[in-house]
Order: sequence, then C-alpha cells, then structure tokens
Amino acid sequence: MRFGAKVLKKSAKVQCEAESGALSWFLLNIPSLNRWLPRLLAGIAFSVFGQTNPVLQLDQTGALTWTATPHSWMPIASSSVSSPLANWPVVTTPVATVGDSNSLVLPPTNNSQFYLLERRGATVPFITLEAEAHRVSGQIVALTNSPTSTTWSPELEASGRAFVQLTNTGHFLEFSNVVAANTIVLRHCIPDAPTGGGLAASLSLYVNGIKRQTLTLTSTNNWLYQTNGVNSSENGQDNDPAGGPAHVFWNEERYFITNGVQQGDTLRLQKDAADTAAFYRIDSIDLEQAPPPLSPPPAGTYLNVTSYGANGADNLDDSTAIKNCLIAAKAQGKIVWMPPGTYYQNTSITVDSVTVQGAGMWHTSLIQTAEGTRNIAIKGNAPKVYDLFVGNSVTTYRASGVYGFTLTSPCTNWVIENVWITHVSAAIWITGGSDGVVRGCRVRLTYADAINLNKGASRCLVEQNHVRGVGDDGLAILADLSGAFPSTNNILRNNTVMANWWGHNCDLAGGSGHIIENNYLADNSHAGCFTINLPSAYPMYPLTGGVVRRNTILRGGSNFVGQKRGALWLSAGSTTVSNVLFQENFVLDSLFPAIHLVGSHNQMITFERNVLDASGTEGIRVNSEVNGSGTFISNIVRNLKPGFTQYTNLAGGDYQGTFSGNSWP
Repeated sequence: MRFGAKVLKKSAKVQCEAESGALSWFLLNIPSLNRWLPRLLAGIAFSVFGQTNPVLQLDQTGALTWTATPHSWMPIASSSVSSPLANWPVVTTPVATVGDSNSLVLPPTNNSQFYLLERRGATVPFITLEAEAHRVSGQIVALTNSPTSTTWSPELEASGRAFVQLTNTGHFLEFSNVVAANTIVLRHCIPDAPTGGGLAASLSLYVNGIKRQTLTLTSTNNWLYQTNGVNSSENGQDNDPAGGPAHVFWNEERYFITNGVQQGDTLRLQKDAADTAAFYRIDSIDLEQAPPPLSPPPAGTYLNVTSYGANGADNLDDSTAIKNCLIAAKAQGKIVWMPPGTYYQNTSITVDSVTVQGAGMWHTSLIQTAEGTRNIAIKGNAPKVYDLFVGNSVTTYRASGVYGFTLTSPCTNWVIENVWITHVSAAIWITGGSDGVVRGCRVRLTYADAINLNKGASRCLVEQNHVRGVGDDGLAILADLSGAFPSTNNILRNNTVMANWWGHNCDLAGGSGHIIENNYLADNSHAGCFTINLPSAYPMYPLTGGVVRRNTILRGGSNFVGQKRGALWLSAGSTTVSNVLFQENFVLDSLFPAIHLVGSHNQMITFERNVLDASGTEGIRVNSEVNGSGTFISNIVRNLKPGFTQYTNLAGGDYQGTFSGNSWP
C-alpha cells in the first residue's frame, strides 16, 4: 500500500481510490491549511492483511470520493482515534454512485471529529469488472421486474442482476484495463448440449485490437434442471434437459493471458467466425497479476509428494502417493510439500495433524476424479492446508457427493487458507471442529454450501474469503440438534458472498456468541440474502446470542415459493431467537422488504442504526404469525416506493415493538 498527499488551492474534496479492492491512495485538496487540516495517521485502529486504513480529521464539510465496488467501503466517525472500532458509528449519509465512482458529502465536523473508511467484504488481489458496465456491441440483459415464484433466469442469478450476450459474429465486449494482469477469470454461460452434459466452445481475446489468444469455455458444470428427474429433490439438480426448467446458468473458468496485459490496454472478448456457440453470456471478468509459484519450505522441514510417486504432469492418479507422504510427514513431524503441477485424487485423503503446503492457488492443483464421498478430510490437532486449487472433473450435481474439505472430530486448531475450490458439492464442511480458521479462500460454482460450520463447531474464524455462484449457503453457522451441543462463538468477518443460485449468502441458525461483521453480501437468487433460518425441516438449537453489524446487503431477497422474502429474512420457524443485535447494517435495493420477520416462535431482536435504502416493498415487515418483541433504535428507512410503509406489523399485539429515534413515527 502507498499513501500520498498534496495541497491544492481550490475545491474542498477528499478523494481516495481503491485499487484491486484495497485502499491505495488519498489525494487531499485543501483550500486553506488554517481552516482545513486533514491528518493521515497510519497504523491506527484497523488493519487487515497488513492494510491500514488512514484516519481523516476534518473541520468543515467535505466530499469524499472513492473508486471501487459500490458500498465496499463505508465511512465511520469518532471523536477519538483510540476508541475501539465497534464504537465508531457509521456515517449514514447516502452514497451517490456513478459508474465506478462513489461519493458522499461528509457532515460538518469540529476539530475533534475523525473519519475512517472501513472495508466491507474481502480484500482480494484481483479486480472484478461487471460486463454490463462496459462497451458492448451485443445485448445487455438485466432484471427489470420483481421475480415471480417461478422465475429462473440468467439475469436473476447474475452478479449485479445483469449480463452481456454475444450472439452474432463480430459481437464483442470491450473494456479498458485498469491493472497489469497475467490472468483472467470469466463468469460465463454458453449453451448446454441438446441432451445435457455440456459442450465446449471457443471465444477470442483481443488486446489493443490484435487477437492475443483463444479461450475455451465449457458448460459441463452448469445447466441443471428442476422439476422431474432423479435429483429433483436436491433443488432441481438434474443434468437432463427433459427434467424441467433450467437454472444454474453460470460457470467460471480461469486462464493465464499469453504475455499478460498492462494497465491502459484495451481488452476485447469477441465472437469470431470460428467461435461457434449459439450465444456467449458474460456476467463478469476478474483480472489479476498472479504471483510466481511459492518456494518450498526450508530444507529439512518438509517431504515432497513427488518423492512418494506423485507426478504433477502425467495425468495419472496420485492418491496413494499423497497418502503415503502424509503418513510419513506425520510420523516425522514435517510439512507435506506439493510443488507446481496438477495432481489427481480418486479416493479420500486425510490430513491428520500435519501441514500441507502448495505452491499457490494458480500453480498447484488437486483434482478429484471420482464420484461418491471423496474429499480432503482434516482431523487431529493443527491440521493445516495452504495455497492450493481444489477442483473436480466429474461432479455435476449435489448428489454425486464430492466435497472439497470435511472435518473429522475431534479436530482443533485447524487452518484452511488461500485455497481455491470449485465444482464440488460443498466446499468446506466443518462438523464439530473447534478453534479453526478459513482465510483468503475463493469458492466458485458449487452444488451445495461454500463454508459451513455445524454441529457444535465453535470458536472458529472465517475471514477474507470470496464466494461466488454457489448452490446453497455461502457462509453458514448451524447448531443442528443432532450435534451434542450447539455451535458457539464463531466469527464471520470481511467476507464477500455474491450471486448464489440457491440458499442464503449468510445463514445464522442457532447457538450463541456469534459475530458476523463487515461482510459484503449481494445478489442471491432463491432465498434470503442474510437469514436467521430455524426451519422445522432441519431442527436447530435456539439462537441465544449474536451480533450482526456493519454488513452491506445489496439487491437481496427472493420470491421463493411466493414468499417475497426480505433481504434480511429472520425466521423463527422451529425454535426461539433471543439476545441478537443487528447494528449499522446497510441494506440497499432489496427486491422485497429490507428486513422481514417470519415464523411463529418467539423472537427478541434489537435493531440499531441500520440503514434500509430503496427497498422493493416495505422497509421492515413483520408477518402475521410472528410472536415476540423487538427494539428499534435510530434506524433509517429511505427512498421507499410509493404505496409502501417504513414499518409494517401484521402480527398486531403478538409482536411488541419499542421505538426510539427511527425515521418513522
């Protein structure tokens, strides 16, 4: 990170630019040093992955502008830089967004007021470009109406609820590159084969008007069908087009760019005559300067899987070699080193009290090649896995049963870090493990959950993960009654979860002591975006305590089975909810209500200083079956559509609200 400041004579504006999702510099325009005294105080209060956010002290009204994903940064304020961050209230001034630029006018301050830009979501080494925001000669398709209970469409499942479609020869998507990059990730959709199973097609990449390379796209892992078929009970996961209406439209594939691209280059994705798919739908593009492969651990501290017969270049199964290396490493107290290459796994692999180190998620791949319960199982004391890509070559629906990572209890002090996981059933499924960390991972297109802590999993930290396009909950804490005790004291912070095709972006279901903060949740398809979900079909322990604060929930909600679920869908369907605080969350552009209380069991929740902006229907809706009480303090509901109210209680006296300082009477 680098910071710079310079003094100019005009305009009262404080600008910052977010580069690759991380704050990179501030430009301070100061009309009078005597009247306008900003201070950049490095190393104060807030640091993530070595990134420290600067503090601004202002003595008059100013405009703050930043370039990044809308609402990925939020200003907070305090009269003391030594005050804990949780005590810095969020500035609720509306953010104006034009293209990639976000701005707001800070309220008047005095010499004792400080501002801090606080991150929402994961800090990542790539930038994401939404296709619909750039130059297109094809068609832009966007969600324009509220979905019905039977709506399944590519635009509903797309990030930003919109995409670009190229159908004719010569159609293109073009954008000016803003960072040097040697890799590109396409979130795309090409047609399925007529009888299912997917197909492959090429698409041309041009740089500065000259064709650079041909990209091969596939639809093997997307395109599932929902009504009939043997897998219809699994959220419509049938591979046969005769099974009913289609969903799961988006796949993601990654490529190294031949010779890389530079900042300022013009990139074009174009359908040439040789690119023969009937259509190419493009949702988003990630660009990244992938680092070179990591070096091995220090000499004498590791065992190399190649010494046990694994070969990252021969396309043969490496399961036995990797297992033998793991056994030897445990016996000798050494690290398992997986050098650059692609390794294949057709049986489950257990990481028992050892560390597995790859050369990086762009360089060391472990590909599962068989259906059934195949996974990487972690167990014992301090099992750790770092810097891998984990994929699957055969799984195309949930019931095929291949997981990324599972946990075998007892297991403590475990770590899964900097791992990219895709095309599996569930990516990381933690049953009962304690004191673990999931950090810096990427999860793409799964058929079930991304990261799930369940059945007593406790004191775990899930942070800085980026999840997109998964087939059930993106982040989940479940306190299943089938567990010996409830899950407790877990933390989910600074994660990004986008464009689920099923399930919730974040699900809190039972237990106590959980903290969910500073996450960026957007564009769910068929459930609530954030939920407290306590359904009778999956009995849970009561939820007896938790804090949900400073999250951004964008374009959330759904019309699953006609329920018109809110972006925050809080369902006490089978047991009670108590001692939960929702504080300083921003809920923007929800499809239906911003906050939606449902379920007949008692719920007692406090809502404080939340901002509910541009809801599709009510700001807050309490369904008729709801029981309990709620405390509402200084919440803001704004930009409602005509005919809708800020607060609607259909439960009457069965739900008692206590109100203070809110935007409604």
